[in-house]
Amino acid sequence: MDNNNIKYIPITTIKEGQTFDKDYYQQKATPDTQSPKDGYYHVNVGVQVVDELKSATTIRVSEMEKKLFQLLMTVVRESGCGSTLRVAGGWVRDKLRGDNSHDIDIALDNMMGATFAELVNKHLEETHQEVHRIGVIQSNPDQSKHLETATVKVYDMWIDFVNLRSETYTEGSRIPTIDIGTPLEDALRRDLTINSLFFNINENLIQDYIGTAIKDLQLGIIRTPLPPLTTFLDDPLRVFRSIRFATRMYFAIDKYLMEAASNQQVKDAIHTKISHQRIAKEFDGMVTGPRPDLAIHLIQQLGLYQYLFALPPGYNELSKINYIDASCNYINQMMRLAHWGENSEELSTKRVRLLSALMIPFHTLTYKNPQNKNRIQTLIQYILLDHLKLSNKDYDDVILILDCAKMFLPLITQFQTNNTFNRKLVGLAMAKAGVLWRASLSIAMVIELPDHQFNFTFPMHDSEETPKIFNHHTHTHPHHQPMCDQSKNICLLYDQFCATIDTHGLIGCWSIKRLLDGNQVKEILQKAPGSWLAPVIQAIFEWQLENPTKTVDQCKEWLIATYK
Repeated sequence: MDNNNIKYIPITTIKEGQTFDKDYYQQKATPDTQSPKDGYYHVNVGVQVVDELKSATTIRVSEMEKKLFQLLMTVVRESGCGSTLRVAGGWVRDKLRGDNSHDIDIALDNMMGATFAELVNKHLEETHQEVHRIGVIQSNPDQSKHLETATVKVYDMWIDFVNLRSETYTEGSRIPTIDIGTPLEDALRRDLTINSLFFNINENLIQDYIGTAIKDLQLGIIRTPLPPLTTFLDDPLRVFRSIRFATRMYFAIDKYLMEAASNQQVKDAIHTKISHQRIAKEFDGMVTGPRPDLAIHLIQQLGLYQYLFALPPGYNELSKINYIDASCNYINQMMRLAHWGENSEELSTKRVRLLSALMIPFHTLTYKNPQNKNRIQTLIQYILLDHLKLSNKDYDDVILILDCAKMFLPLITQFQTNNTFNRKLVGLAMAKAGVLWRASLSIAMVIELPDHQFNFTFPMHDSEETPKIFNHHTHTHPHHQPMCDQSKNICLLYDQFCATIDTHGLIGCWSIKRLLDGNQVKEILQKAPGSWLAPVIQAIFEWQLENPTKTVDQCKEWLIATYK
């Protein structure tokens, strides 16, 4: 199978009137199936729309996935539990698009996930196979996390088991009562139609209980199974999930979804019902996706920026600054430079570059934290650590990149205006930035680029119009209009600056060995250890940057002349 032919217009492989073999495990393998060159079995499956057989298609199932499904059906048969097992959501969506997926969620129609996971482990133990502990993630209705999920490792794959869900609300309560539901009830409570599909393992059948999920996946439409306001008030995180999926796959967003996402009720629910960690996870998916600039653009357009990057309560020092537009502009500019210098990087820095670009307007700003004895903290610390709960490394890297970008800027100006390259000062900036030096330079370049009018044309879907295929777009199309001459000249300047850094042998200077260590310095100067030593060691490093060809003996002479 040529996966490139189905990657972006996936369901065109479906042909009306085809039949399928329901007995998935007894089917005779073709030669290609027995020895798949790409490691996948190309399995014919049926497609049901509201329980009516409509068509058949092909999905790629790995050998390990096939082995897993065989095991699960053996557990159903030997335990007599009578369960119908369905792979839910993302795995089905991705398989139909020709993508790989490691996100296998098994939905059960007659028991809780933990109960079935115990049956799986019992079978593995009885057949002398490796058994792993079952992890149970409890439901948390207060945070719109309604389902208890059991997670267990089977054949080196982490599998989630969860019951099909139905919900009933009592008058005056925003927290539903959760019961085991029907496939239709569960599908209706999914975030998006394209995530509501099931792969029925028992019958080797793809099931579309919504009736439009297959069509939406084919046409490339992001919309909710229920009215979007209902779906978002149930779990407001779905607003951010909708944005993430739309920009990841470049699918059109339904206009009613957009209206609901900007509803003040939904915004209030985001503030009160959703943990910051869950929002941060969706945000991270946007940043690491193909079009983070489009994601931030939609967040800005929907008036959700302050819910993603919240400022401390009562903080009003940015009230007269259009920091939201500035932050969005910087990430848009960074996307124009997304591949600048990455081939020469010691490690991939795309994610932290984008994070740093978003944080440029907040750099050097501080506030008093009343919950910590009015301690002075950086605004970025509040946004990234206290609010989004990102890692300390994320925060440290962002601050380091922004600080070093500030160090580089006057040095680049000097390089441009006077054709002067100060090896010592550039070396100090390089040493501080370490392997993030190119990321720091990219931030400096973004700050210097002239203002640019970004005209995003994200596709919207209107159900009243004639359906059309949106997802023929790929992420290989140009992100923005071509750069102006001024921007091109700035990029050329930074390329020349990087080349000069290389010519001066400064790449890797952060790990350069000092010509004299602490013990040698103490012996030469005949001084006892003390606070004086660290500045001297730093001075030796700076002397080496200025005198890269000089020897240890010359360094000793300089040390004696300077400090004795």
